[in-house]
Amino acid sequence: MIGAGTVLAGRYEIGRHIAGGGMGDVWQGLDRVLGRTVAVKLLRAPSEEPMFIERFRAEARIMATISHPGVVDVYDFGDDPAAGVYLVMKYIEGESLARTLDRGPLSPEATMRLVAEAAEALHAAHSNGVMHRDIKPGNLLIRPDGSAVLTDFGIARSAAATHQTSTGLLLGTASYIAPERAGGRPATAQSDIYSLGVVAYQCLAGRLPFEGESLLQIALRHANDEPPPLPRDVPPGVRALVARALAKDPAQRWPSGAALAAAARTAAEPAPTVSEAAPVPPPGDRSILRSRGLLVAGAAVVAVVVAAAAALTFGRGDDPRDPDPAAANPGATEADAVGGLNGVPAAGGGATSSSASAGIGAPAAPGATGSARAGANGVPAVPSNLTATPVSATTIRLQWADNSANETGFSVLNGAASRNAAANATSLNWDGLAPDTRMCFKVRAFNASGASAYFPAAQGDWVCAITQPGTGPAAPSGLTATPTGPTAVRLQWNDNSSDETGFTVINGSASHSTGANATSYTWTGLNPGTYMCFKVRSYNAAGVSAYSPPAQEDWTCTTTPAA
Repeated sequence: MIGAGTVLAGRYEIGRHIAGGGMGDVWQGLDRVLGRTVAVKLLRAPSEEPMFIERFRAEARIMATISHPGVVDVYDFGDDPAAGVYLVMKYIEGESLARTLDRGPLSPEATMRLVAEAAEALHAAHSNGVMHRDIKPGNLLIRPDGSAVLTDFGIARSAAATHQTSTGLLLGTASYIAPERAGGRPATAQSDIYSLGVVAYQCLAGRLPFEGESLLQIALRHANDEPPPLPRDVPPGVRALVARALAKDPAQRWPSGAALAAAARTAAEPAPTVSEAAPVPPPGDRSILRSRGLLVAGAAVVAVVVAAAAALTFGRGDDPRDPDPAAANPGATEADAVGGLNGVPAAGGGATSSSASAGIGAPAAPGATGSARAGANGVPAVPSNLTATPVSATTIRLQWADNSANETGFSVLNGAASRNAAANATSLNWDGLAPDTRMCFKVRAFNASGASAYFPAAQGDWVCAITQPGTGPAAPSGLTATPTGPTAVRLQWNDNSSDETGFTVINGSASHSTGANATSYTWTGLNPGTYMCFKVRSYNAAGVSAYSPPAQEDWTCTTTPAA
């Protein structure tokens, strides 16, 4: 039994328990040789498991390559016959950011200081080819003077290291995971920057930008939803900085931790100047999200492993017509739902992929002959020019170019399911969808020799569209939000329909439903002093209405009084 008084390798005496992580427990200890206080991390997994031991050893090696005041120093690594493998680190006085946030949100100034220091530590790691892959409040330590230290590289990976996770397994914490990582793409510096952006949002808003009933739903929301607006007292420069860190497209985020740190040091000033190496999409601009199709689909094949599952809280989705109503982009029209790259519609009303428009990996043109038409080793050539056009509230029409003469059929994939079309087909109507639902697709050809690559080819590119709203009820209007106590907000609206069967109210991370003819709802269970934003829409068997307020970036917001 490991506990206070245990001595490792005759040198490190275990004291009090500090924290537990995904791979091990951290204890305060005493180095008897040097007479100094240390932090000792003990592997929680069985010591006979080589994979866990090697990953634990890799953490020691990785952390030892980084010399920066914002990264915890590693002193020693060893294997005790009784306790197993252990890691000895510098002991940091203070507490985790997670514990700090339990007492409430931080000021913009404190948040930007934390972001700047954490981003500089990340830059030091990234400069050594190391991605952290699990940035979250539990892995940021706050010293008594307010400075931040980055710790727990337990699932970090060196760019030069071999991949240690099993196929299809994604390590990290779902609430802070970057959209591209939820799709199975490798961790990059921009992935860590996104996670730090989530931490910054949580520090400012007092809550996570995205919650859900399952880890997969949370990952999908990171990929497809926009975070609710930050509190009104957050300065514009801070808003812009967080928005850029949370961009769905990694290329739109801060190019490095150093660039983010420099911007954070000035963002909270009254007249900030945020350097823009790449444009930041405004809150209502979903062109990047639509054009890249960031994962209504790909995350269905990824298992998200939570490094600290106890830290997650989940919202409820009670709308019988829309399990995740915040993701549906209410009020979207066919024109803006079917945007191509950067929101430019493709010919025929469908969305073109970036690989098609740029000519990357372009398949053989129709009419080509020989091996180009047949593909390699008899496998059919890749189809091209996939478009997705909403034709009703429940159906999206997929159309593509057939570039092969020897396929026996086509498979169309939406990430959670696939459907086949016959040889020589160039279209398929995907029906059975819900009204006002966003769906993304890929297509490939197949025959007895095998299947072609998918089109679009890139992992992050899908062709997406939103089904038409259907013949749902008229939208409500005039939504107001009034605090009725430290933990409750009274929502009221105008019922403009005579045929709805209920209303759904969302706060961006959860939803609640009412019965027909309702004009109010009291949202309870909030924390005192919480800034919260809301929308409402009606529904019936035929479909759903647009939200009120109707604009994507407009919400009705209020703050509950302090207790």
